[in-house]
Amino acid sequence: MRSESAGLVVAPLWSVTGEPEGWGTFSRDQFILDCPSEKLHRELEEELKMDCEEPRSHAWYHGAIPRQVAENLVQRDGDFLIRDSLSSPGCYVLTSQWRNAAQHFKINKKVVMLNEAYTRVEYRLEREGFDSVPALIRYYVGNRKPVSQVVGAIIFQPINRALPLRCLEEKYGLSNNHRDRLMAQERRSQKRLSLNITNGHTHDNTRGAHDSTQCRDNGVGRGSQLSSYHHAIAALENTSEEEEEEEDKWREKEKSSFQRPVVETESAFRPAEFGSRLLPPENKPLEMVVLKRSKELLLSHNHHSIARHLLMADCQVARILGVTPELKCRMGVSSGLELVTLPHGRQLRLDLMERHHTMAIGVAVDILGCTGSVEERASTLNRIILVALELKDTVGDLFAFTALMKALDLPQISRLEETWTTLRRNYTQTAISYEKTLKPFYKNLYEGTASSPPVVCVPLLLPLLTLMERPSVTPEGAELWETSDQGCDIMLRHLEAARDVAHSAPSYTANAQKILQEFQCDDELLEVFKTDFQLRLLWGSRGASVNQSDRYSKFNLILTALSRKLEPLPKTQTLI
Repeated sequence: MRSESAGLVVAPLWSVTGEPEGWGTFSRDQFILDCPSEKLHRELEEELKMDCEEPRSHAWYHGAIPRQVAENLVQRDGDFLIRDSLSSPGCYVLTSQWRNAAQHFKINKKVVMLNEAYTRVEYRLEREGFDSVPALIRYYVGNRKPVSQVVGAIIFQPINRALPLRCLEEKYGLSNNHRDRLMAQERRSQKRLSLNITNGHTHDNTRGAHDSTQCRDNGVGRGSQLSSYHHAIAALENTSEEEEEEEDKWREKEKSSFQRPVVETESAFRPAEFGSRLLPPENKPLEMVVLKRSKELLLSHNHHSIARHLLMADCQVARILGVTPELKCRMGVSSGLELVTLPHGRQLRLDLMERHHTMAIGVAVDILGCTGSVEERASTLNRIILVALELKDTVGDLFAFTALMKALDLPQISRLEETWTTLRRNYTQTAISYEKTLKPFYKNLYEGTASSPPVVCVPLLLPLLTLMERPSVTPEGAELWETSDQGCDIMLRHLEAARDVAHSAPSYTANAQKILQEFQCDDELLEVFKTDFQLRLLWGSRGASVNQSDRYSKFNLILTALSRKLEPLPKTQTLI
Protein backbone atom coordinates (compact mmCIF):
# COMPACT_ATOMS: atom_id res chain seq x y z
CA MET A 1 0.00 0.00 0.00
CA ARG A 2 1.31 3.41 -0.87
CA SER A 3 1.08 6.00 1.86
CA GLU A 4 2.78 9.22 0.81
CA SER A 5 2.75 12.38 2.88
CA ALA A 6 4.24 14.83 0.43
CA GLY A 7 1.92 16.45 -2.08
CA LEU A 8 2.42 18.03 -5.45
CA VAL A 9 3.97 21.45 -5.18
CA VAL A 10 1.31 23.97 -6.20
CA ALA A 11 2.55 26.76 -8.45
CA PRO A 12 1.22 30.35 -8.15
CA LEU A 13 -2.53 30.37 -8.69
CA TRP A 14 -4.23 31.77 -11.70
CA SER A 15 -5.35 35.34 -11.20
CA VAL A 16 -9.03 35.87 -11.96
CA THR A 17 -9.40 39.21 -13.69
CA GLY A 18 -12.49 40.44 -15.43
CA GLU A 19 -15.42 38.42 -16.70
CA PRO A 20 -14.72 35.50 -19.04
CA GLU A 21 -16.48 35.63 -22.36
CA GLY A 22 -19.90 34.01 -22.25
CA TRP A 23 -20.16 34.28 -18.44
CA GLY A 24 -23.53 36.02 -18.52
CA THR A 25 -25.22 33.21 -20.42
CA PHE A 26 -25.61 30.91 -17.38
CA SER A 27 -28.27 30.79 -14.73
CA ARG A 28 -26.32 31.52 -11.51
CA ASP A 29 -23.84 34.06 -12.73
CA GLN A 30 -24.86 37.07 -10.64
CA PHE A 31 -23.91 35.29 -7.43
CA ILE A 32 -20.39 34.69 -8.68
CA LEU A 33 -20.06 38.11 -10.29
CA ASP A 34 -20.82 39.72 -6.94
CA CYS A 35 -17.68 38.05 -5.52
CA PRO A 36 -14.56 40.23 -6.10
CA SER A 37 -11.66 38.52 -7.83
CA GLU A 38 -9.49 38.96 -4.75
CA LYS A 39 -12.06 37.20 -2.60
CA LEU A 40 -12.22 34.25 -5.00
CA HIS A 41 -8.46 34.17 -5.12
CA ARG A 42 -8.19 34.00 -1.33
CA GLU A 43 -10.92 31.37 -1.10
CA LEU A 44 -9.11 29.20 -3.61
CA GLU A 45 -5.87 29.60 -1.71
CA GLU A 46 -7.59 28.49 1.50
CA GLU A 47 -8.89 25.37 -0.25
CA LEU A 48 -5.43 24.50 -1.48
CA LYS A 49 -4.03 24.76 2.07
CA MET A 50 -6.23 21.90 3.27
CA ASP A 51 -4.98 18.41 4.06
CA CYS A 52 -2.79 17.43 1.09
CA GLU A 53 -4.33 13.95 1.04
CA GLU A 54 -7.74 15.42 0.21
CA PRO A 55 -8.40 15.84 -3.55
CA ARG A 56 -9.94 19.31 -3.04
CA SER A 57 -6.57 20.61 -1.78
CA HIS A 58 -5.14 20.17 -5.28
CA ALA A 59 -5.88 22.45 -8.22
CA TRP A 60 -6.18 19.49 -10.60
CA TYR A 61 -9.40 18.44 -8.81
CA HIS A 62 -12.42 20.05 -10.50
CA GLY A 63 -15.31 18.53 -8.58
CA ALA A 64 -18.55 17.53 -10.29
CA ILE A 65 -17.94 18.98 -13.74
CA PRO A 66 -19.59 17.17 -16.66
CA ARG A 67 -17.66 14.75 -18.81
CA GLN A 68 -17.84 16.95 -21.92
CA VAL A 69 -16.48 19.94 -20.01
CA ALA A 70 -13.55 17.83 -18.81
CA GLU A 71 -12.83 16.67 -22.37
CA ASN A 72 -12.64 20.30 -23.53
CA LEU A 73 -10.13 21.15 -20.81
CA VAL A 74 -7.55 18.48 -21.69
CA GLN A 75 -6.13 19.60 -25.02
CA ARG A 76 -2.60 18.21 -25.23
CA ASP A 77 -1.16 14.74 -24.67
CA GLY A 78 -0.31 14.39 -20.99
CA ASP A 79 -2.95 16.88 -19.77
CA PHE A 80 -5.07 15.53 -16.92
CA LEU A 81 -7.59 16.42 -14.24
CA ILE A 82 -9.66 14.63 -11.62
CA ARG A 83 -13.43 15.01 -11.45
CA ASP A 84 -16.32 13.43 -9.61
CA SER A 85 -18.04 10.56 -11.37
CA LEU A 86 -21.59 11.55 -12.26
CA SER A 87 -22.57 7.94 -12.94
CA SER A 88 -21.06 6.57 -9.69
CA PRO A 89 -21.55 9.10 -6.88
CA GLY A 90 -18.67 9.09 -4.39
CA CYS A 91 -16.16 7.87 -6.99
CA TYR A 92 -13.62 9.77 -9.07
CA VAL A 93 -12.64 9.81 -12.74
CA LEU A 94 -9.23 10.63 -14.20
CA THR A 95 -9.73 12.52 -17.47
CA SER A 96 -6.65 12.87 -19.67
CA GLN A 97 -5.65 13.32 -23.28
CA TRP A 98 -3.49 10.79 -25.06
CA ARG A 99 -2.80 10.39 -28.75
CA ASN A 100 -5.02 13.38 -29.46
CA ALA A 101 -8.07 11.80 -27.84
CA ALA A 102 -9.71 12.32 -24.46
CA GLN A 103 -9.60 9.28 -22.20
CA HIS A 104 -11.56 8.59 -19.02
CA PHE A 105 -10.38 6.16 -16.34
CA LYS A 106 -12.52 5.38 -13.31
CA ILE A 107 -10.57 5.35 -10.07
CA ASN A 108 -11.84 2.30 -8.25
CA LYS A 109 -12.52 2.69 -4.54
CA LYS A 110 -12.16 -0.49 -2.51
CA VAL A 111 -12.67 -1.12 1.20
CA VAL A 112 -9.98 -3.52 2.42
CA MET A 113 -10.70 -5.40 5.64
CA LEU A 114 -7.45 -5.92 7.52
CA ASN A 115 -9.11 -7.67 10.46
CA GLU A 116 -12.47 -7.80 12.20
CA ALA A 117 -11.95 -4.39 13.82
CA TYR A 118 -10.13 -2.37 11.19
CA THR A 119 -10.71 -1.54 7.56
CA ARG A 120 -9.19 0.98 5.19
CA VAL A 121 -10.07 2.49 1.83
CA GLU A 122 -7.72 2.25 -1.12
CA TYR A 123 -7.87 3.75 -4.58
CA ARG A 124 -6.55 2.10 -7.71
CA LEU A 125 -6.56 2.28 -11.49
CA GLU A 126 -5.02 -1.09 -12.23
CA ARG A 127 -3.00 -3.08 -9.72
CA GLU A 128 -1.31 -0.47 -7.52
CA GLY A 129 -3.34 0.55 -4.48
CA PHE A 130 -3.06 3.93 -2.73
CA ASP A 131 -4.31 5.49 0.49
CA SER A 132 -5.62 8.55 -1.33
CA VAL A 133 -6.29 9.98 -4.78
CA PRO A 134 -3.40 12.52 -4.42
CA ALA A 135 -1.03 9.65 -3.62
CA LEU A 136 -2.19 7.88 -6.78
CA ILE A 137 -1.60 11.02 -8.87
CA ARG A 138 1.86 11.58 -7.37
CA TYR A 139 2.85 8.03 -8.28
CA TYR A 140 1.72 8.13 -11.90
CA VAL A 141 3.01 11.66 -12.54
CA GLY A 142 6.34 11.12 -10.78
CA ASN A 143 7.08 7.80 -12.46
CA ARG A 144 5.66 8.65 -15.87
CA LYS A 145 4.03 5.25 -15.68
CA PRO A 146 1.03 4.55 -17.95
CA VAL A 147 -2.24 4.84 -16.09
CA SER A 148 -3.48 2.04 -18.35
CA GLN A 149 -1.30 -0.69 -19.79
CA VAL A 150 -3.85 -1.19 -22.56
CA VAL A 151 -4.07 2.44 -23.72
CA GLY A 152 -0.56 3.44 -22.64
CA ALA A 153 -1.71 6.91 -21.52
CA ILE A 154 0.80 8.91 -19.44
CA ILE A 155 -0.13 11.96 -17.34
CA PHE A 156 2.28 14.78 -16.51
CA GLN A 157 0.56 18.16 -17.05
CA PRO A 158 -2.19 19.02 -14.54
CA ILE A 159 -5.07 21.20 -15.68
CA ASN A 160 -5.78 23.42 -12.68
CA ARG A 161 -9.06 24.98 -11.68
CA ALA A 162 -9.11 28.81 -11.51
CA LEU A 163 -12.04 29.07 -9.10
CA PRO A 164 -12.94 27.60 -5.71
CA LEU A 165 -14.99 24.44 -5.83
CA ARG A 166 -17.95 26.35 -4.34
CA CYS A 167 -18.00 28.62 -7.37
CA LEU A 168 -17.70 25.72 -9.78
CA GLU A 169 -20.59 23.97 -8.07
CA GLU A 170 -22.66 27.13 -8.28
CA LYS A 171 -21.49 27.92 -11.78
CA TYR A 172 -21.94 24.46 -13.25
CA GLY A 173 -24.40 22.99 -10.77
CA LEU A 174 -27.25 21.39 -12.64
CA SER A 175 -30.88 20.72 -11.90
CA ASN A 176 -31.76 17.18 -10.87
CA ASN A 177 -33.23 16.40 -14.29
CA HIS A 178 -30.22 17.83 -16.07
CA ARG A 179 -27.86 15.91 -13.77
CA ASP A 180 -29.80 12.68 -14.39
CA ARG A 181 -29.47 13.23 -18.12
CA LEU A 182 -25.74 13.81 -17.80
CA MET A 183 -25.39 10.67 -15.70
CA ALA A 184 -27.15 8.68 -18.42
CA GLN A 185 -24.91 10.25 -21.06
CA GLU A 186 -21.81 9.40 -19.06
CA ARG A 187 -22.87 5.78 -18.56
CA ARG A 188 -23.56 5.47 -22.28
CA SER A 189 -20.25 7.10 -23.19
CA GLN A 190 -18.41 4.79 -20.81
CA LYS A 191 -19.83 1.79 -22.62
CA ARG A 192 -18.72 3.13 -25.97
CA LEU A 193 -15.53 5.04 -25.34
CA SER A 194 -14.09 4.79 -21.86
CA LEU A 195 -11.88 2.21 -20.27
CA ASN A 196 -12.97 1.35 -16.75
CA ILE A 197 -9.75 -0.38 -15.79
CA THR A 198 -9.96 -2.91 -12.96
CA ASN A 199 -7.23 -5.28 -11.94
CA GLY A 200 -9.33 -8.42 -12.14
CA HIS A 201 -7.62 -9.86 -9.04
CA THR A 202 -9.04 -10.65 -5.64
CA HIS A 203 -5.69 -10.66 -3.89
CA ASP A 204 -3.85 -7.56 -2.71
CA ASN A 205 -1.09 -6.46 -5.02
CA THR A 206 -0.01 -3.24 -3.37
CA ARG A 207 3.37 -1.66 -3.49
CA GLY A 208 5.62 0.39 -1.23
CA ALA A 209 5.87 4.12 -0.98
CA HIS A 210 7.56 6.07 -3.72
CA ASP A 211 9.36 9.38 -3.63
CA SER A 212 6.96 12.24 -4.13
CA THR A 213 7.49 14.29 -7.24
CA GLN A 214 6.93 17.92 -7.97
CA CYS A 215 4.52 18.83 -10.73
CA ARG A 216 4.12 22.21 -12.40
CA ASP A 217 0.62 23.71 -12.40
CA ASN A 218 -0.54 25.57 -15.47
CA GLY A 219 -0.17 29.34 -15.65
CA VAL A 220 -2.29 32.11 -17.12
CA GLY A 221 -1.25 31.05 -20.60
CA ARG A 222 -4.05 28.44 -20.58
CA GLY A 223 -6.68 31.13 -19.94
CA SER A 224 -8.85 29.73 -22.68
CA GLN A 225 -9.76 27.04 -20.17
CA LEU A 226 -12.52 29.18 -18.65
CA SER A 227 -14.19 29.77 -21.99
CA SER A 228 -13.94 26.03 -22.65
CA TYR A 229 -16.05 25.48 -19.54
CA HIS A 230 -18.66 27.93 -20.75
CA HIS A 231 -18.93 26.65 -24.31
CA ALA A 232 -19.28 23.06 -23.11
CA ILE A 233 -21.94 23.95 -20.53
CA ALA A 234 -23.80 26.05 -23.06
CA ALA A 235 -23.94 23.09 -25.40
CA LEU A 236 -25.29 20.92 -22.60
CA GLU A 237 -27.91 23.44 -21.51
CA ASN A 238 -29.04 23.95 -25.09
CA THR A 239 -29.93 20.28 -25.49
CA SER A 240 -33.26 20.21 -27.28
CA GLU A 241 -36.41 18.60 -25.91
CA GLU A 242 -36.33 16.20 -28.85
CA GLU A 243 -32.87 15.01 -27.80
CA GLU A 244 -34.05 14.52 -24.22
CA GLU A 245 -36.98 12.45 -25.49
CA GLU A 246 -34.60 10.35 -27.55
CA GLU A 247 -32.46 9.77 -24.47
CA ASP A 248 -35.51 8.68 -22.49
CA LYS A 249 -36.45 6.26 -25.26
CA TRP A 250 -32.88 4.93 -25.29
CA ARG A 251 -32.99 4.29 -21.55
CA GLU A 252 -36.29 2.45 -21.86
CA LYS A 253 -34.90 0.38 -24.71
CA GLU A 254 -31.81 -0.44 -22.67
CA LYS A 255 -33.98 -1.74 -19.82
CA SER A 256 -35.96 -4.02 -22.13
CA SER A 257 -33.13 -5.08 -24.46
CA PHE A 258 -32.50 -8.53 -22.96
CA GLN A 259 -32.46 -11.21 -25.61
CA ARG A 260 -32.42 -14.94 -25.17
CA PRO A 261 -28.94 -16.34 -26.00
CA VAL A 262 -28.69 -18.13 -29.32
CA VAL A 263 -27.90 -21.84 -29.28
CA GLU A 264 -25.32 -22.29 -32.03
CA THR A 265 -25.62 -25.50 -34.04
CA GLU A 266 -23.05 -24.93 -36.80
CA SER A 267 -19.29 -24.82 -36.50
CA ALA A 268 -17.52 -21.48 -36.83
CA PHE A 269 -15.03 -23.28 -39.09
CA ARG A 270 -16.06 -23.24 -42.74
CA PRO A 271 -13.03 -24.45 -44.73
CA ALA A 272 -15.02 -24.62 -47.98
CA GLU A 273 -15.74 -20.87 -47.71
CA PHE A 274 -12.34 -19.88 -46.36
CA GLY A 275 -10.67 -17.10 -48.33
CA SER A 276 -6.98 -17.95 -48.29
CA ARG A 277 -3.84 -16.06 -49.29
CA LEU A 278 -1.83 -19.30 -49.38
CA LEU A 279 -4.18 -22.02 -50.59
CA PRO A 280 -5.50 -22.40 -54.15
CA PRO A 281 -9.30 -22.63 -54.60
CA GLU A 282 -8.99 -26.41 -54.72
CA ASN A 283 -6.15 -28.24 -52.99
CA LYS A 284 -5.11 -31.79 -52.24
CA PRO A 285 -4.12 -33.00 -48.76
CA LEU A 286 -0.61 -31.91 -47.74
CA GLU A 287 0.00 -30.04 -50.98
CA MET A 288 3.76 -29.58 -51.26
CA VAL A 289 3.76 -25.98 -52.49
CA VAL A 290 1.63 -24.88 -49.54
CA LEU A 291 3.68 -26.93 -47.06
CA LYS A 292 6.87 -25.33 -48.34
CA ARG A 293 5.44 -21.81 -48.09
CA SER A 294 4.19 -22.51 -44.57
CA LYS A 295 7.63 -23.73 -43.54
CA GLU A 296 9.23 -20.59 -44.99
CA LEU A 297 6.87 -18.39 -43.00
CA LEU A 298 7.66 -20.25 -39.78
CA LEU A 299 11.41 -19.99 -40.38
CA SER A 300 11.15 -16.26 -41.04
CA HIS A 301 9.89 -15.61 -37.48
CA ASN A 302 11.52 -16.30 -34.13
CA HIS A 303 9.80 -18.21 -31.34
CA HIS A 304 8.65 -15.01 -29.64
CA SER A 305 6.73 -13.91 -32.72
CA ILE A 306 5.33 -17.38 -33.44
CA ALA A 307 3.95 -17.65 -29.90
CA ARG A 308 2.17 -14.31 -30.21
CA HIS A 309 0.64 -15.27 -33.54
CA LEU A 310 -0.67 -18.44 -31.91
CA LEU A 311 -2.07 -16.38 -29.04
CA MET A 312 -3.87 -14.04 -31.45
CA ALA A 313 -5.41 -16.95 -33.36
CA ASP A 314 -6.48 -18.73 -30.15
CA CYS A 315 -8.03 -15.56 -28.70
CA GLN A 316 -10.11 -15.13 -31.83
CA VAL A 317 -11.43 -18.70 -31.79
CA ALA A 318 -12.01 -18.75 -28.02
CA ARG A 319 -13.74 -15.34 -28.27
CA ILE A 320 -11.40 -13.69 -25.81
CA LEU A 321 -10.60 -10.80 -28.15
CA GLY A 322 -12.55 -9.18 -30.97
CA VAL A 323 -15.97 -10.00 -29.51
CA THR A 324 -18.51 -7.61 -31.04
CA PRO A 325 -21.54 -6.33 -29.12
CA GLU A 326 -23.76 -8.35 -31.45
CA LEU A 327 -21.85 -11.54 -30.65
CA LYS A 328 -22.00 -10.82 -26.92
CA CYS A 329 -25.76 -10.42 -27.25
CA ARG A 330 -26.03 -13.75 -29.09
CA MET A 331 -23.86 -15.53 -26.51
CA GLY A 332 -25.56 -13.91 -23.52
CA VAL A 333 -22.11 -13.38 -21.96
CA SER A 334 -19.08 -11.23 -22.70
CA SER A 335 -16.46 -13.90 -23.39
CA GLY A 336 -16.13 -17.35 -24.89
CA LEU A 337 -14.46 -18.41 -21.65
CA GLU A 338 -17.82 -17.94 -19.94
CA LEU A 339 -19.75 -19.52 -22.79
CA VAL A 340 -17.79 -22.81 -22.70
CA THR A 341 -19.04 -23.43 -19.15
CA LEU A 342 -22.71 -23.04 -20.11
CA PRO A 343 -25.10 -25.55 -21.71
CA HIS A 344 -25.59 -23.49 -24.87
CA GLY A 345 -21.81 -23.27 -25.37
CA ARG A 346 -21.61 -26.79 -26.77
CA GLN A 347 -20.69 -25.76 -30.33
CA LEU A 348 -17.82 -23.58 -29.12
CA ARG A 349 -16.55 -26.47 -27.00
CA LEU A 350 -16.58 -28.76 -30.03
CA ASP A 351 -14.82 -26.13 -32.13
CA LEU A 352 -12.09 -25.68 -29.53
CA MET A 353 -11.56 -29.44 -29.33
CA GLU A 354 -11.32 -29.58 -33.11
CA ARG A 355 -8.78 -26.77 -33.12
CA HIS A 356 -6.67 -28.35 -30.38
CA HIS A 357 -6.35 -31.72 -32.09
CA THR A 358 -5.88 -30.21 -35.55
CA MET A 359 -3.12 -27.97 -34.20
CA ALA A 360 -1.35 -30.99 -32.67
CA ILE A 361 -1.52 -32.85 -35.99
CA GLY A 362 -0.14 -29.79 -37.78
CA VAL A 363 2.85 -29.66 -35.43
CA ALA A 364 3.49 -33.36 -36.01
CA VAL A 365 3.41 -32.78 -39.78
CA ASP A 366 5.90 -29.93 -39.36
CA ILE A 367 8.35 -32.41 -37.78
CA LEU A 368 7.64 -35.44 -39.94
CA GLY A 369 7.68 -33.34 -43.10
CA CYS A 370 11.41 -32.72 -42.61
CA THR A 371 12.52 -35.45 -45.02
CA GLY A 372 16.08 -34.16 -45.26
CA SER A 373 18.79 -34.61 -42.63
CA VAL A 374 18.22 -35.54 -39.01
CA GLU A 375 19.80 -32.19 -38.08
CA GLU A 376 16.92 -30.44 -39.86
CA ARG A 377 14.37 -32.40 -37.83
CA ALA A 378 16.26 -31.66 -34.62
CA SER A 379 16.25 -27.95 -35.50
CA THR A 380 12.48 -28.10 -36.01
CA LEU A 381 12.06 -29.84 -32.65
CA ASN A 382 14.17 -27.13 -31.05
CA ARG A 383 12.00 -24.37 -32.53
CA ILE A 384 8.77 -26.04 -31.37
CA ILE A 385 10.08 -26.51 -27.82
CA LEU A 386 11.21 -22.87 -27.66
CA VAL A 387 7.73 -21.79 -28.78
CA ALA A 388 6.21 -24.00 -26.06
CA LEU A 389 8.45 -22.36 -23.45
CA GLU A 390 7.40 -18.91 -24.68
CA LEU A 391 3.71 -19.89 -24.57
CA LYS A 392 4.09 -21.10 -21.00
CA ASP A 393 6.36 -18.48 -19.43
CA THR A 394 5.70 -15.23 -21.32
CA VAL A 395 2.60 -15.34 -23.50
CA GLY A 396 0.42 -17.40 -21.17
CA ASP A 397 -1.42 -19.39 -23.85
CA LEU A 398 -1.94 -22.75 -22.17
CA PHE A 399 -4.33 -23.88 -24.90
CA ALA A 400 -1.64 -23.71 -27.59
CA PHE A 401 1.01 -24.94 -25.14
CA THR A 402 -0.88 -28.17 -24.46
CA ALA A 403 -1.50 -28.67 -28.19
CA LEU A 404 2.25 -28.46 -28.90
CA MET A 405 3.07 -30.77 -26.01
CA LYS A 406 0.41 -33.20 -27.19
CA ALA A 407 2.11 -33.29 -30.61
CA LEU A 408 5.54 -33.96 -29.09
CA ASP A 409 4.02 -36.74 -27.00
CA LEU A 410 2.43 -38.53 -29.98
CA PRO A 411 3.93 -42.02 -30.47
CA GLN A 412 4.87 -41.12 -34.05
CA ILE A 413 7.08 -38.30 -32.69
CA SER A 414 8.35 -39.75 -29.42
CA ARG A 415 9.68 -42.85 -31.22
CA LEU A 416 12.13 -40.81 -33.35
CA GLU A 417 15.15 -41.80 -31.25
CA GLU A 418 17.74 -40.52 -33.70
CA THR A 419 16.02 -37.13 -33.90
CA TRP A 420 15.76 -36.73 -30.11
CA THR A 421 19.38 -37.82 -29.66
CA THR A 422 20.49 -35.17 -32.16
CA LEU A 423 18.41 -32.58 -30.27
CA ARG A 424 20.21 -33.47 -27.01
CA ARG A 425 23.57 -33.17 -28.74
CA ASN A 426 22.98 -29.98 -30.75
CA TYR A 427 20.50 -28.18 -28.49
CA THR A 428 21.33 -29.46 -25.03
CA GLN A 429 19.69 -26.68 -23.03
CA THR A 430 16.46 -26.98 -25.01
CA ALA A 431 16.38 -30.73 -24.44
CA ILE A 432 16.92 -30.22 -20.70
CA SER A 433 14.15 -27.63 -20.54
CA TYR A 434 11.79 -30.03 -22.29
CA GLU A 435 12.53 -32.96 -19.98
CA LYS A 436 12.92 -31.11 -16.68
CA THR A 437 10.46 -28.21 -17.05
CA LEU A 438 7.88 -28.65 -19.79
CA LYS A 439 7.00 -32.32 -19.39
CA PRO A 440 6.46 -32.15 -15.60
CA PHE A 441 4.42 -28.94 -15.99
CA TYR A 442 2.33 -30.54 -18.76
CA LYS A 443 1.63 -33.57 -16.55
CA ASN A 444 0.74 -31.40 -13.56
CA LEU A 445 -1.62 -29.31 -15.70
CA TYR A 446 -3.72 -32.34 -16.51
CA GLU A 447 -3.59 -33.52 -12.90
CA GLY A 448 -4.86 -30.11 -11.82
CA THR A 449 -1.86 -29.47 -9.55
CA ALA A 450 0.29 -27.12 -11.65
CA SER A 451 1.14 -23.66 -10.34
CA SER A 452 -0.30 -20.92 -12.51
CA PRO A 453 2.22 -19.08 -14.74
CA PRO A 454 2.78 -15.37 -13.94
CA VAL A 455 0.53 -14.30 -16.83
CA VAL A 456 -2.31 -16.31 -18.38
CA CYS A 457 -4.21 -15.15 -21.46
CA VAL A 458 -5.77 -18.46 -22.55
CA PRO A 459 -6.23 -20.91 -19.67
CA LEU A 460 -6.18 -24.69 -19.77
CA LEU A 461 -9.48 -25.66 -21.38
CA LEU A 462 -9.21 -29.17 -22.74
CA PRO A 463 -10.05 -31.11 -19.51
CA LEU A 464 -13.25 -29.09 -19.12
CA LEU A 465 -14.14 -29.48 -22.80
CA THR A 466 -13.58 -33.23 -22.61
CA LEU A 467 -15.56 -33.60 -19.40
CA MET A 468 -18.55 -31.79 -20.88
CA GLU A 469 -18.47 -33.30 -24.38
CA ARG A 470 -16.97 -36.72 -23.82
CA PRO A 471 -20.07 -38.66 -24.99
CA SER A 472 -20.36 -36.66 -28.20
CA VAL A 473 -16.85 -37.00 -29.60
CA THR A 474 -14.75 -39.90 -30.76
CA PRO A 475 -12.58 -41.06 -27.83
CA GLU A 476 -8.84 -40.76 -28.32
CA GLY A 477 -8.15 -43.00 -25.35
CA ALA A 478 -8.89 -43.01 -21.64
CA GLU A 479 -8.56 -39.71 -19.81
CA LEU A 480 -6.33 -39.30 -16.78
CA TRP A 481 -9.26 -39.19 -14.34
CA GLU A 482 -10.50 -42.50 -15.76
CA THR A 483 -7.26 -44.38 -15.08
CA SER A 484 -5.65 -42.68 -12.07
CA ASP A 485 -6.25 -43.69 -8.46
CA GLN A 486 -6.83 -39.97 -7.83
CA GLY A 487 -9.26 -39.70 -10.74
CA CYS A 488 -12.15 -38.24 -8.76
CA ASP A 489 -9.94 -35.59 -7.16
CA ILE A 490 -8.47 -34.68 -10.53
CA MET A 491 -11.90 -34.29 -12.10
CA LEU A 492 -13.13 -32.09 -9.24
CA ARG A 493 -10.04 -29.88 -9.50
CA HIS A 494 -10.72 -29.29 -13.18
CA LEU A 495 -14.36 -28.44 -12.50
CA GLU A 496 -13.32 -25.97 -9.80
CA ALA A 497 -10.78 -24.45 -12.18
CA ALA A 498 -13.54 -24.02 -14.78
CA ARG A 499 -15.49 -21.86 -12.34
CA ASP A 500 -12.42 -19.66 -11.92
CA VAL A 501 -11.98 -19.44 -15.70
CA ALA A 502 -15.48 -18.04 -16.16
CA HIS A 503 -15.13 -15.66 -13.24
CA SER A 504 -11.74 -14.34 -14.42
CA ALA A 505 -12.66 -13.94 -18.10
CA PRO A 506 -12.13 -10.13 -18.05
CA SER A 507 -8.64 -10.62 -16.61
CA TYR A 508 -7.68 -13.01 -19.41
CA THR A 509 -8.93 -10.48 -21.97
CA ALA A 510 -6.93 -7.67 -20.33
CA ASN A 511 -3.79 -9.85 -20.23
CA ALA A 512 -4.14 -10.74 -23.91
CA GLN A 513 -4.62 -7.09 -24.87
CA LYS A 514 -1.50 -6.18 -22.95
CA ILE A 515 0.63 -8.95 -24.50
CA LEU A 516 -0.53 -8.10 -28.03
CA GLN A 517 -0.29 -4.33 -27.60
CA GLU A 518 1.71 -2.87 -30.49
CA PHE A 519 2.36 -6.41 -31.81
CA GLN A 520 3.10 -6.41 -35.54
CA CYS A 521 1.13 -9.28 -37.04
CA ASP A 522 2.13 -11.10 -40.22
CA ASP A 523 -1.22 -11.89 -41.86
CA GLU A 524 0.18 -14.86 -43.79
CA LEU A 525 1.68 -16.47 -40.70
CA LEU A 526 -1.54 -15.83 -38.79
CA GLU A 527 -3.40 -17.68 -41.54
CA VAL A 528 -1.13 -20.70 -41.04
CA PHE A 529 -2.43 -20.90 -37.47
CA LYS A 530 -6.11 -20.60 -38.37
CA THR A 531 -8.11 -23.79 -38.08
CA ASP A 532 -9.83 -23.37 -41.47
CA PHE A 533 -6.40 -23.25 -43.14
CA GLN A 534 -5.16 -26.30 -41.21
CA LEU A 535 -8.26 -28.31 -42.07
CA ARG A 536 -7.78 -27.55 -45.77
CA LEU A 537 -4.02 -28.19 -45.66
CA LEU A 538 -4.24 -31.52 -43.84
CA TRP A 539 -7.32 -33.02 -45.50
CA GLY A 540 -7.67 -31.08 -48.72
CA SER A 541 -10.55 -28.93 -49.92
CA ARG A 542 -12.82 -31.98 -50.24
CA GLY A 543 -11.71 -34.04 -47.24
CA ALA A 544 -11.97 -31.15 -44.77
CA SER A 545 -15.72 -31.62 -44.51
CA VAL A 546 -15.60 -35.39 -44.01
CA ASN A 547 -16.75 -36.96 -40.73
CA GLN A 548 -14.34 -36.05 -37.93
CA SER A 549 -13.81 -39.62 -36.76
CA ASP A 550 -12.83 -40.76 -40.24
CA ARG A 551 -10.51 -37.80 -40.71
CA TYR A 552 -8.67 -38.44 -37.45
CA SER A 553 -8.25 -42.20 -37.92
CA LYS A 554 -7.00 -41.86 -41.50
CA PHE A 555 -4.52 -39.14 -40.61
CA ASN A 556 -3.21 -41.20 -37.74
CA LEU A 557 -2.23 -43.81 -40.32
CA ILE A 558 -0.52 -41.13 -42.42
CA LEU A 559 1.52 -39.91 -39.43
CA THR A 560 2.56 -43.49 -38.66
CA ALA A 561 3.70 -44.04 -42.26
CA LEU A 562 5.68 -40.77 -42.30
CA SER A 563 7.34 -41.63 -38.99
CA ARG A 564 8.40 -45.09 -40.13
CA LYS A 565 9.74 -43.68 -43.37
CA LEU A 566 12.01 -41.25 -41.51
CA GLU A 567 13.27 -43.81 -39.00
CA PRO A 568 12.38 -47.36 -40.06
CA LEU A 569 11.45 -49.91 -37.44
CA PRO A 570 14.09 -52.37 -36.27
CA LYS A 571 13.13 -55.88 -37.22
CA THR A 572 12.48 -56.83 -33.60
CA GLN A 573 10.48 -53.68 -32.67
CA THR A 574 6.78 -53.93 -32.09
CA LEU A 575 4.67 -51.99 -34.53
CA ILE A 576 3.07 -48.78 -33.17
